Amino acid sequence: MNASLNRVFLLFILCCSLQISAKEKIIWLVEDKTENLNLLERKSPSNSAATSVERRIIFALEKYDIEVKRGSFKRITHLLKTSSNSCIANRAKLKEREEYSYYSLPQSFYLTHKIYRFNQDTPLLPSLFNQQGELKSIKALFDNQPNHHIGLVEGVSFGGYLDKDIAQLSKANIYYRGGTHRVSALESMLYAGRVDYLLSLPVDMTPTVIQQKKLQQFNVAGAPPFLIAHFSCSKTEFGKQVIKDINQHLLATYTKDNFEEINGPWYSKQDKTEIQSYLQRHYLDNEIALNKAQTHKIEK
Repeated sequence: MNASLNRVFLLFILCCSLQISAKEKIIWLVEDKTENLNLLERKSPSNSAATSVERRIIFALEKYDIEVKRGSFKRITHLLKTSSNSCIANRAKLKEREEYSYYSLPQSFYLTHKIYRFNQDTPLLPSLFNQQGELKSIKALFDNQPNHHIGLVEGVSFGGYLDKDIAQLSKANIYYRGGTHRVSALESMLYAGRVDYLLSLPVDMTPTVIQQKKLQQFNVAGAPPFLIAHFSCSKTEFGKQVIKDINQHLLATYTKDNFEEINGPWYSKQDKTEIQSYLQRHYLDNEIALNKAQTHKIEK
């Protein structure tokens, strides 16, 4: 009898131990792009600031069991809406997305989208530009050139300001491209003359030396200088907790030394100064003030 009780007791302890040691699972969603192939390999080199930060955060979330699931942009959005434990990096923060997702502090900063033009001999009219040399708007450009076409990645946000500008264009002026290699495909279409313009992040443009000589780029007036990307998780209690943990790790990446180590190769000196100043003002200073307030409260 005692032996049986001992076995039951040991089995109970074993079950409890397994439950305690079991890690909660995060479904980590990634777009099926070349840059994401080696995401979980510690020694694999990063190819962008966003990937560098994403990898750092994934490895820091040691208390979770992280399962990478690859898919299209539409599939990823569906999973964020319907699953309880999905997360994704590199996501623009939009009001409509906040209905089904929680967002982290900033993950990374991109120089904002620019309008690209290739191998064009005829200059654009001066009236299309403001005094700073920026295009007044994308709509104004196509009002002037109604038979031209712009290439856009399908299904993504270009940031609130540019999204509103694009929404004013005629659908006849837009060529959307989806699929796994949509970014590089659109760039190739620009060089081949299949579209007249391309709206793209500078980090995504990879012209050859010869192509670079014929490539023009224009800022759009009013667009913010940086597009901020965030981590995003399912809008559940579990997702909220994961975002809380991510934020704690992100704050550590904002300090000067860590920022330089993680992001150094990807930004110019001027960009790094501007980004670090932004992070210091909006996040690090607030965190220091919060910690001081909490310490003061405890001492009381």
